[in-house]
Amino acid sequence: MNQTVTNPNPTKLACLRYIRQMAGMTIAYLIVLFAAVTALKHVHTGPLHYAIALLPLIPVAFLVPIIIGYLRNTDEFERRMQTDSMAIAGGLTALLSVTYGFLEVAGLPHPSAWWTWTVFMVAWAIARPVVGRYYQ
Repeated sequence: MNQTVTNPNPTKLACLRYIRQMAGMTIAYLIVLFAAVTALKHVHTGPLHYAIALLPLIPVAFLVPIIIGYLRNTDEFERRMQTDSMAIAGGLTALLSVTYGFLEVAGLPHPSAWWTWTVFMVAWAIARPVVGRYYQ
């Protein structure tokens, strides 16, 4: 019996690992978020209130090494596309933030800081396939 051992694509393996780790951490985040929101209904003031409010940051902080691990385990081409995509997302987020900052001076309401993160993530999600098409 002739068995051929193939060398798996490291970028594909990194992508699968990334998806599994992100899914696990997202589930952990949702559990901690639900627990923190529930606990905040019972603790209304003091240092414990703020500590509970910050608990969801723990799983969020674990996203950073997951993303770095993904980038380190992919090939140079995928790293380049992700880096280009993040640069575009960062530039668009900065442009939109500064634009809205000027509009706040003109009287528009002050939105939550969550919008900055949301804009960056949406811009990154849009930029990645666009960058991928650019390199095809």
